[in-house]
Amino acid sequence: QIIYESRNSFRLALLLFLGAAFIGVFSSYMDVDFPRVILGDEYIDMTMDNIANGKPMAVYEDPEAREMFFRIAQNNLMVATLCFIVGLFFGVGTIFVIVQNGIMLGAFQYLFIREGIYMQSFFTIWMHGAIEISCIIIAGAAGLTLGSGLVFPKTLSRMQSLQLSARRGLMIMLTILPLIVLAAFIEGFVTRYTGASYIIR
Repeated sequence: QIIYESRNSFRLALLLFLGAAFIGVFSSYMDVDFPRVILGDEYIDMTMDNIANGKPMAVYEDPEAREMFFRIAQNNLMVATLCFIVGLFFGVGTIFVIVQNGIMLGAFQYLFIREGIYMQSFFTIWMHGAIEISCIIIAGAAGLTLGSGLVFPKTLSRMQSLQLSARRGLMIMLTILPLIVLAAFIEGFVTRYTGASYIIR
């Protein structure tokens, strides 16, 4: 019921993310150095070295799987929580986080398309990414739901509207917390097997 009531926030979050991902892809297509601006020289250089060494997905093969799991879970929980909380800035903060992450994803994915290893990257990244990216979009929807109480109070006072929208947004956020941990578990303990067949992955 809560998700149905917040359906417009879900639609907007999805459209914003997909639009931002397209911007990331298009910008990377137009400017070969764009991924460096978004992802940083260090990360791009490491990825290019891995590609040159014939192990483009080596970044996921950290020998300390448990530490990797906790690090990723903590980071993704922080990103999702930030995406929700900054909805208090009339939804503008949430929009910024959604767009930022969308552009990063688009630039990151296009890097592998440009290097001709799209299929390998697709079957590696999206093992955990399908859940992880969905959670970011849902966190965005929760943040937009939170902000909508301030922007569109309707017949209620702005404070009453905020309380209702905050409750809705928080309920949505609670649904994705275990999923974020699951995505981190897959990324830490499963994605590392980059040599597995496409069927298994």
